[in-house]
Amino acid sequence: MRRARLGLLSAVAIVFPLLAGACGDDASSKETLPPIETTTTTTSINITTTTVRRFYVIQSGDTLNKIANRFNVSLADLEALNGITDPDHIEVGQELEIPPEKLVIDTLPAPSTSSSSIPTTAG
Repeated sequence: MRRARLGLLSAVAIVFPLLAGACGDDASSKETLPPIETTTTTTSINITTTTVRRFYVIQSGDTLNKIANRFNVSLADLEALNGITDPDHIEVGQELEIPPEKLVIDTLPAPSTSSSSIPTTAG
C-alpha cells in the first residue's frame, strides 16, 4: 500500500509541473506577445468659400420684389439683410446689399441610361 501511495505521489510530482508549464500564466504571456499596433487614417476636406458682397442702387420704378427676382434671391432675405421693415417704403438712390444666391445641389442619382427592348405589337 505504501508503494502505491509513493507511486501515485511521484506520478503527481511529475505530471503536475508539466501541466502547469503547458497552461502558463498571464505574466509570461504578456512578456512574450508583441505589442498591438493600430493605424488609423483620417481624411479632411477643407472647403474655402469667398463671398463677394453685391450692392444695387434703387432706380425709379423698382420694387423690392422686382429686385429680388432680378438677383434670384428671396424677398425675405433681401429685407432682412437690409433691415427693411416696410417693403413699400424704399427710395430711389437707396443702396441695397444683395444676399448671396442659394445654391441648389442635386443629390439624386443620375437617371439610368440603359434601355430595355420591349416588343410592341401593332394592332
